[in-house]
Amino acid sequence: MKSSEIYQAKREIINFCHQLTKGLSKPNAKFITDMIYGLAKGCSPLLSEISRALEEDIDLLSTIKRLSRNAMDFNDYAKLYHNYLDMIKRQIKDDMLVIVDNSDITKPYGEQFESLRRVHDGSKGGTEKGYLTANMSITTSQTKHPIPVYAHTFSVAEEGFSSANVETYQGLNYIDELFNQKKYTVVMDRGYDSNDIIQFLQNKKTDFIIRLTDKRWLKNGGRWYKVPELATRHKGKLALKSTIKGHQYQLKVSHLKVTLPAFSDENFFVVIVYGYGQKPMKLLTNKEINSKADVLRIVKGYILRWRTEESFRVQKQEYNLEKVRTLSLNSIRLIHNLINFLVGRNSIRIESAPLFNEILYHRAKSLKAKDKIKFYLYRYIRGLSVVLKADTVGIRIFKKVEHRVNPGQMRLII
Repeated sequence: MKSSEIYQAKREIINFCHQLTKGLSKPNAKFITDMIYGLAKGCSPLLSEISRALEEDIDLLSTIKRLSRNAMDFNDYAKLYHNYLDMIKRQIKDDMLVIVDNSDITKPYGEQFESLRRVHDGSKGGTEKGYLTANMSITTSQTKHPIPVYAHTFSVAEEGFSSANVETYQGLNYIDELFNQKKYTVVMDRGYDSNDIIQFLQNKKTDFIIRLTDKRWLKNGGRWYKVPELATRHKGKLALKSTIKGHQYQLKVSHLKVTLPAFSDENFFVVIVYGYGQKPMKLLTNKEINSKADVLRIVKGYILRWRTEESFRVQKQEYNLEKVRTLSLNSIRLIHNLINFLVGRNSIRIESAPLFNEILYHRAKSLKAKDKIKFYLYRYIRGLSVVLKADTVGIRIFKKVEHRVNPGQMRLII
């Protein structure tokens, strides 16, 4: 491994940390820098692995205790997010898609974790002990890699918890402030098909695309239909080729204007998609549809949601998020946020495509040829980790030691 590669990889991470920690107290800034570097190098949320990655001269247990104590006490999330959003604001453009989805951090064998309760396990089905996470993200313009813009870990057992919907509302209010006067469209899965969510978005005059459940009733042509019955009456007039999760699909698409029972004075559109799965996919939107291009834009917008779901897989497979062992909910929340910041930072680096990226892709030693890969995030993370793991001195030489000009200490003139 070339020393120049190690230095450049370290320098890029340290520069990212300097921007991320602006305005934080010096101890907090040093702590966040240590955590980010440890996560990037070790790809593990275990404080023991992060501590080893730092290559400090003191004993390992002292470093672990320091990181654990700081993670439990950290509360300056507002400045962290402000600095992070300053770094990604160039990626925010008018009329973007904002992907909204819940995920989970399961701890099936956990006993002592703070506010641990049973949650829906999205990967295995059923319920398991763990925490829920509210996640909202955008994608880079060209390569369509995910950039998390909001992430919050919560527990139904923690003090002040109201409901999962309230957690979603808080995130959407945050997104509204982030985009300011820019338009955006919220894209949601079936778990968000509720009158409360729709009412919230309608009140905010926010465009949305929501996948419908089969339980909902819709009115079309003066008659009420259950969603599956309505779908069977429209077999698809428009043809669309699409790649979803690496597979090619020939889709047939129809659309029609509908009314919802709880919103009798408002019109919506339903887009029905055949060709993906045994059942047709039904998408509800409040966006106007006046042409074929509008219909295809709705379908492609929802399909993009699957691309951003890769960020969950990255968190759990590349950074091993579910192996976190800190018992404090605040510590878990912080680690989840820092991993999201790294994912966003890596996606932006992939989009800008500096020459150093090619070195990282090569170091990852992927089995697939480079020209066959469209989603580079896995390869980037692994390549960065391989380069950083060749480092044996840590980041202490990058930490500035402040020398006081006037220490204010008494001097004896002899």
